[in-house]
Amino acid sequence: MLKIIFSGRVLTALIMFIIFLSMTLVALSYPPAARLMPLMIGIPGTILGFVQFIMEYRITSAELFTKSDESEHPRKAEERQNEIQMIVWMLLFFIGLLFFGFRYASPILVFSFLFFGKKESLIIGIISGLCTFLVIYGFFENFLRIPLFEGLIIEWFF
Repeated sequence: MLKIIFSGRVLTALIMFIIFLSMTLVALSYPPAARLMPLMIGIPGTILGFVQFIMEYRITSAELFTKSDESEHPRKAEERQNEIQMIVWMLLFFIGLLFFGFRYASPILVFSFLFFGKKESLIIGIISGLCTFLVIYGFFENFLRIPLFEGLIIEWFF
């Protein structure tokens, strides 16, 4: 069972389910006016994360139990590397948003992911980071007047 859970796809689905579930549970403690948007994203995300986890678990367990020989389906090193990179980037996004908030971390993380993680050009990374900032700051915070999480560092020091 642990071998199945610690396979890349199942572990990624489990982490996403846990993130959405924890964010949904935290949103329940917000005042009624502030919890609507997080719950609109969190509840469907939690349900879809759970469904994805179950599907990945079944697929992986079926692959492991139907294998008669390890050499029939060799695991590619590139596939394993991609799974590790995906988990690392998810953790970086989670940690970045937790400590620095949406306004500051999102543009930097989007730029970093595209430029360093996906090897896009510098122009694509900068434009994507700026567009992320414009959407978060311009649309959500100024136009819709939705206060987004500012990060633990901002709360601790200011």
